[in-house]
Amino acid sequence: AVVSTQSTGQYGSHQPIIKELMKQISEGRITQIRLYKVALSNLMWFADSVLFHAFVIFKTVDHKGEWWWSIEKNQSSLVLQRSHVESDVRDFLSGRKRRTFVNVKILLDEERCDSKFKFLHSHLIFTNQLAVGYKFAEKNCKGFAKEVFDFIAAPSSWDYDPDNDLKMVSSLLIFISIPVVGLLTRKIRS
Repeated sequence: AVVSTQSTGQYGSHQPIIKELMKQISEGRITQIRLYKVALSNLMWFADSVLFHAFVIFKTVDHKGEWWWSIEKNQSSLVLQRSHVESDVRDFLSGRKRRTFVNVKILLDEERCDSKFKFLHSHLIFTNQLAVGYKFAEKNCKGFAKEVFDFIAAPSSWDYDPDNDLKMVSSLLIFISIPVVGLLTRKIRS
């Protein structure tokens, strides 16, 4: 897992802040949660209704004040970031702007929730989320974001359906391949 602390500019695994993070996790109360999406790349903005990265941002209150956190899954790890400034964790990932040509878009917003951060932490451990591998169309960032959002925002939930994603991606691939097949057919006939 990668830990990022925007306010100190530190990225990667940092043992010195683990104790502080665990204290925030054990004492923090989640008061707001949002589900966001961003295009998979700057070139895929036209398909961001289907092909997008999903992640969760939530606000906590603890002994150190208010914090904004992002939690998300990518192909290699689960990423947890924190900052006193929401845009730090919404618009940046490990110190880099998420995308340059497309904006992050909000999917769902639960402005009033009251859950303990330690309950989310325990849930992620009990459901063994660190060991769940990454599969593009099944166990991906969207499935993880749904798991986190639904747990905190209950009874609200995100209606993400991985089977629907598979159908949409297949349709998109067919749609994109039709012009290519047409061009190849014309070249073969010529």
